[in-house]
Amino acid sequence: MNSFYKLKTVKVQKDTSDAVNVAVEIPEELKDKFRFKQGQYLNFRMMINGNEERRSYSICNAPSEKSNTLEVLVKLLENGKVSGYFNEHLHMDEMLEVMPPMGGFNTSYHPTNVKTYVGLAAGSGITPVLSNIKESLYQEPNSNAYLFYSNRSMNHVLRKSEIDKLVEQFNGRLKVIYLVSREKHEDPVFEGRISAEKLDQLFERYTEIDVKEATYFICGPSEMIKGIADYLKKDKKVPAIQVLFEYFTAPDEENTKEMSDEFKAIANIESMVTVIIDDDEYSFHLNSKKESILDKALKDNLPVPFACKGGVCCTCKAEVLEGEVFMEKNYALTEDEVARGYVLTCQCHPTTNVVMLNYDV
Repeated sequence: MNSFYKLKTVKVQKDTSDAVNVAVEIPEELKDKFRFKQGQYLNFRMMINGNEERRSYSICNAPSEKSNTLEVLVKLLENGKVSGYFNEHLHMDEMLEVMPPMGGFNTSYHPTNVKTYVGLAAGSGITPVLSNIKESLYQEPNSNAYLFYSNRSMNHVLRKSEIDKLVEQFNGRLKVIYLVSREKHEDPVFEGRISAEKLDQLFERYTEIDVKEATYFICGPSEMIKGIADYLKKDKKVPAIQVLFEYFTAPDEENTKEMSDEFKAIANIESMVTVIIDDDEYSFHLNSKKESILDKALKDNLPVPFACKGGVCCTCKAEVLEGEVFMEKNYALTEDEVARGYVLTCQCHPTTNVVMLNYDV
């Protein structure tokens, strides 16, 4: 199971007025543990005003860059405890508690591929999208990429200097299209947020994109992700395997009532739940109608991994070895992972009298 390690900050640099780039150094003895894939994220743990806070931030690097640091971008949120600390108080050479990379927002590459990759990002959603786009261009010399990136204004474009350098570095293989939602553009096509309607206009402008054959990386506000993922899969008939997305926050579910009724329908039982953590077994009783498996484990002070507790990240992922559970929400696991028995324990309730879960996956 993943644990936290203390890593030194070697870069604390403002990107825009409300965002900071933070890089931590990976010492030689931790290189294997912190080996990562494009599109993954880091979990940070810190004490703020006497309370433990955990947050996940996407890695900006691409593996092919072979850096001895891992860099994240942290955008300042209103009343954000951790983002406020990173933006206003973090300093160089500070030791941060960091968990090794996690996440499955990526695809496989092969040097003989001739493909088109399309990044669709808004705001801080650029970080995992850019990591994926960069790696595709490094790994596949015959492939090309488009990045459609939406912000309030050009002054709010995150990592713009890096993006502009990449356009030059890849010499025509990367085309970047900036969209702005709160300022005028000489061409109205480039005004507004990314949406199904806007993508229709953009695809009409960039007719060289084979929409059905391209692979898409999507990250931004949850409503944007849901809208354009549905549009690509349903309206444009893009195979689901080519539409990849990452949620930063849980979307507002239109079927919340339906999901709630589904939860109400599960049997009211007492279960003996056993969890395996770092090869040790811990057991506890849990009623199926009460707190989640993760919350009960935390209440019992068990060393379970967690971060968002909203079904968005994969930090609390475990494999069901025995019994069955009901998972309320899932915005992180793939259909294949669910079919193989993986669950997000922050969303799980036991539905059989005996349940065994393995966190060491």
